Amino acid sequence: MRPIEHERCRTAYYNFLAAGLQDHQGNMWATIVWANGVLRRKQPNHTNDEDYYLIKAIHELTPQDVNKIIHELTISVDS
Repeated sequence: MRPIEHERCRTAYYNFLAAGLQDHQGNMWATIVWANGVLRRKQPNHTNDEDYYLIKAIHELTPQDVNKIIHELTISVDS
């Protein structure tokens, strides 16, 4: 994956989790459970860019990338 695509995937996943975290009043556990359910229902043939990169992120981001995003969001909630 090219660096620009990696950054787009990372941004899409970050924004997706950030919105979920806000909806779940800062509860990361509830956000992760919710996100897992939503992402399982997403189909790879979505046409808008945000869904495209979010679906691509599921397959392309490493566990370390995802953990870093979760860490960043958790730290920002605690601050």
